[in-house]
This record gives sequence, structure tokens and C-alpha cells, in this order.
Amino acid sequence: MSYFSSDDLARKDFLIALGIWLSLEFVAFVVFPALNLIDPGDRWNTWFLMSLPLGVGGAFILGMSSRFVAISNELADKTNRGLRLFVGQFAGWLGLLGIAFPLLMISLEFFTMLFIRFSEASQ
Repeated sequence: MSYFSSDDLARKDFLIALGIWLSLEFVAFVVFPALNLIDPGDRWNTWFLMSLPLGVGGAFILGMSSRFVAISNELADKTNRGLRLFVGQFAGWLGLLGIAFPLLMISLEFFTMLFIRFSEASQ
């Protein structure tokens, strides 16, 4: 028994993922540079332009994968159910990677900058 139709589930997951991605975009590209926690320099434009299709595409893939898993659970054919669930979950993880791209880039830049500052301070 399902409490959501698969269309409602996909829409809900897409909108939640899109909201999370927008929050990460704001923190990564507005808050951290404004607080001088990172200095992205010339890489900022590239990261921002890469994160747009990755974030929106990741949110879309995440929404569609949850719909795919919900439909796979309701199908009467149980022979390939495990494979369908694996494909749906794998697509969901790929969607999460697209959504988390700003967080991954900001973490990489922050810890690189932190390492450089500690290296300079120890010399």
C-alpha cells in the first residue's frame, strides 16, 4: 500500500531536492566567499556554470528515480524486481551527487585553503 501516488512522490522529491540544491548554491557561492572562507578566484565561474545543470539535473533524476522505485515495487512481475530497485537506487545516488556538487567543491576549496594557511604558518 502506498500513501503517495508515484507522480506526487516524484514531484515532492524533485522540489525538496531542488530546495536543498538552492540552499547549497547560496552557501557555496554567496556566504563562503563573502566571509572570506574561500577564495575561488577564476574557478568560481566554472564551478557555478557546472553546478547549474548538475543541480537541476540531479534533482530531476532523484525525483524520477523515486518514481521508478515506487512503480517497480507495485508491479506484479517480481522476476526482475531486484535489478529494477538497484537501477532506481543507483540513479538516486547519481542525482544526489549532482545536488551535492556545490558542497563538494566548497569543501575541497575550503580544506585546500586551510592546508595552505597551516603550511605557510609552520614555515
